[in-house]
Amino acid sequence: MRSLSVVGLGPAGAGAAAAASRLGVKPVIYEAMEKPGLKPCGRGLPIVDGGLPVSIPRDSILRRIRGARMYVDGEFLFEMKGFLDGYIVDKTVMLEAIAVEAGGEIHYRAKYKPGSSTVRLPGGGEARVEQGVFAGGHPYYGGAKIAAVQWIMKTGPRSDPVGDMLEIHFDTELLGYAYIFPKEEGFIEVGIGGFATPRELRERLESFIHKRSDLRELERVKLEGARIAIGGLDLGVVDGLVKAGEAAGFVLPLTGEGIRPSLISGYEAASALIEGGSPLEKLRSLPIARAVSMQKRILDLVAGMSVEERRSLLKSLTPRAHAEIALGMFRKHILLKELARSPRALSLLGLVTRLI
Repeated sequence: MRSLSVVGLGPAGAGAAAAASRLGVKPVIYEAMEKPGLKPCGRGLPIVDGGLPVSIPRDSILRRIRGARMYVDGEFLFEMKGFLDGYIVDKTVMLEAIAVEAGGEIHYRAKYKPGSSTVRLPGGGEARVEQGVFAGGHPYYGGAKIAAVQWIMKTGPRSDPVGDMLEIHFDTELLGYAYIFPKEEGFIEVGIGGFATPRELRERLESFIHKRSDLRELERVKLEGARIAIGGLDLGVVDGLVKAGEAAGFVLPLTGEGIRPSLISGYEAASALIEGGSPLEKLRSLPIARAVSMQKRILDLVAGMSVEERRSLLKSLTPRAHAEIALGMFRKHILLKELARSPRALSLLGLVTRLI
């Protein structure tokens, strides 16, 4: 194989390009937008054991994250530091830098034509794509999705409400959460996602902002929205191309984290294709695929609970247990020990014991 076609330059597409380059194959990338990474979302990239298959370009790192503050239905739970670190990244800079470093031939404004195995190029011509990785995002995902909306807000030198921390506000009625994430210096993202319509989420977001004296006077820069795949894995092919990233369900269902799972899935799918293995079997066997599936099982369990039961469960979990589940680590020796500390987490303990 001399070249690998990559449809989409999101995290999965960038991961596929990096894998191709390391294996001596030229990645040819087709991105429908004028630049990569335009999907609105929290731009968090956690630091976890095992890391990433690619290096994160330094100039794409906007902020270092050193912990999180957790709330349930307006009640402060705890602050986590020491085992929840990561970065806020500029996705456009990061993805383009990875693709360029991989020596990729990049075509922007190149629209994929479903069912034809061709891409319409901006100059009017077409390119045929028959062997490669399909990273077309959530429109090609067949599972359940939720909506998220967020405001980009401008902070002053003395009005940054989060600093180097994340804020997560669980809403047990919504079965979702509001959040405040740092962005580049002087800006934050304030958003909400969950099982509600975009209009309902917008109303909840306005209420959340209005209740916060440190938010309601801030300048609002841009309102954004997105759909997020939360239904678990949806492995398969699109016109012969192996799905990776959000198209294949590589998003952690409990948190919506997608950059890390998608990068890994794109890298591993491309590697298997080039090395002559089975990409679908490879993707299915990945630890991050297991994490997606386990979080989906937990989400289903929690969805069947009453609001009071959800609230009780979330409040009973230790900070370490929250982090272990949220990051999809599921290390048995840590998680079982933490869950055993809370009698109210027995239903979750039983599920995790069976899954691990």
